[in-house]
Amino acid sequence: MEVIRMTAFPYASLRVLYESVGWSTYLKDIESFEAMFPASLAVYGAYDDDRLIGIVRLVGDNAHILYIQDIIVNPEYQARGVGKALMERVLFDFEHVRQKVLITDMDDSHVHTFYESIGFIRSTDKNIVCYVKF
Repeated sequence: MEVIRMTAFPYASLRVLYESVGWSTYLKDIESFEAMFPASLAVYGAYDDDRLIGIVRLVGDNAHILYIQDIIVNPEYQARGVGKALMERVLFDFEHVRQKVLITDMDDSHVHTFYESIGFIRSTDKNIVCYVKF
């Protein structure tokens, strides 16, 4: 497996990856889906030979805030260190950014365990609250 910072975006492979985890909302508007990658601060891909098996997509100002928008690993490759490798690369490359944030589903304890294992804490543990608007 190799993790690289993506500068070109294989949209067909990205669609397959998002579909593999059921993230269909992104795929309702293909034009917006394709626009989000080059507009991101950075996108990293995990590859098994030439197959895209995971990504992490980042937005932010590269100084004070880094928002981890998407982290996806193809289910065939989950629990094999792909997500950890992606996040370690991000945390290394963006160590200089003061605050790193992500939001995930409340009921997905498997994902919570993963994020906590790489050093993330719940916002409530820092006496802060996160707000969202859809």
